[in-house]
Amino acid sequence: MNRVASYLKSLMLLELAKGMGLTFKYMLKPKYTVMYPMEKIPQSPRFRGIHALRRYPNGEERCIACKLCEAVCPALAITIDSHKREDGTRRTTRYDIDLSIRSWRRTCTSTTSTSVARTS
Repeated sequence: MNRVASYLKSLMLLELAKGMGLTFKYMLKPKYTVMYPMEKIPQSPRFRGIHALRRYPNGEERCIACKLCEAVCPALAITIDSHKREDGTRRTTRYDIDLSIRSWRRTCTSTTSTSVARTS
């Protein structure tokens, strides 16, 4: 019985009528268009769209060179080199991000346990 009902629905083109109704509904609404070079969408004053390392209040970087962000980056845009300190902790000597191939997915900012990276 279910197959017969679905066949009759498709024969009467109810799905098509619903889709066209939705299309006409949005055709009658006013459009939201921004003429980009002349008009710009308002952004937060702090947004710069760049990747940045966070620091402790004493100025030391929070990165412990776990290299999780480097492993998770799908574009392979992050490069980290590290060294061991005298007290046995690891710290970064190089934290490079190639912004020309960066993917802007923010997966690197959510993987680290110390909240090291952020997009400022």
